[in-house]
Amino acid sequence: MNILFDGNYLFHKTFSVFSTYYKGQDMGEVLQDKEKQQVLLRKCIIDMCFALSKFRDIKRVAFVIDSSSWRYSIYDDYKYALTRVRDPFYKHFLTCLDMFEALLRKKGIIVSRVMGAEGDDLLYVWSIYFGYILDEPLVIVTGDSDIRQIMNKNVALFNNNSKNLRMYCIPDREVFWNEYMETDVQVVATKPFEVLLYKVIMGDTSDNIPKLKKGFGDKAFEKFIASISPYREPKDVDLVSMAQWIAGRFSEFAGMKYEEVLGQVLFNLKMTWLNLSVYNETDYYTQNGKSLLENMLDDVNANKNNYKYNKAYTLEDFYGSLIK
Repeated sequence: MNILFDGNYLFHKTFSVFSTYYKGQDMGEVLQDKEKQQVLLRKCIIDMCFALSKFRDIKRVAFVIDSSSWRYSIYDDYKYALTRVRDPFYKHFLTCLDMFEALLRKKGIIVSRVMGAEGDDLLYVWSIYFGYILDEPLVIVTGDSDIRQIMNKNVALFNNNSKNLRMYCIPDREVFWNEYMETDVQVVATKPFEVLLYKVIMGDTSDNIPKLKKGFGDKAFEKFIASISPYREPKDVDLVSMAQWIAGRFSEFAGMKYEEVLGQVLFNLKMTWLNLSVYNETDYYTQNGKSLLENMLDDVNANKNNYKYNKAYTLEDFYGSLIK
């Protein structure tokens, strides 16, 4: 069993609890206090260990941490609602996040942080490595439900965001996870492709991504899914072909012109679809003259000798197999 943490999620989750202890105080001053910094880091480690305690026979542990997304280069208002106003203590918050990353690296835990890549991008590419290249089971620990779109027979998602612990998996793995997990964890079977369809059609207010049709709600989305079921999920398609597939079905259902829908679907897919075709067909990302995947490979190779905690970790065909 391999465990992959969404590091930003874990840190934000822990901080939200930590900050309640200092209600009414200047959080900038709190986050600069060395003793309180250590308290926050210890709480992050405790939360990590709690998640790990839910799984047996753990082989490798890895973390991903956000950097500024390549998506800003094609959409100035990406995550606008979240980024237009920063808390006064935000820079000190980031300093503590950097300290958490340094602590993980010092302990020899795999940490992936690549300029231009969001945590979602890194979670997706690492899932390919563990789930496809190694063909080993992987659990992603995150509170981001959008990650469910990358689930498969080897990849599941553990959400410990609240008292209601949830394990998301594809329907074919529901029985396995019900037998594996303790009774305090609710197993929820989900179809990954429908998660993607929901994201593209319904948009995402937190990322400032628009709906395809104003007033189109959850009940309407359920009717849309019913109208195309049973459907044959497109496999191994490029970005444009996927956009055409979705636009064709949605425009017919919603009574909209195909040409009007196609452009918005293509845009929403670029912003939300965790798929290699998005990275391969999007020319907006370059860093040091290299693609996103090439920079990920460089990051892994630069740190491969530091992964002491994960002694079974190897790099054979990692990332390189994706960019040949």
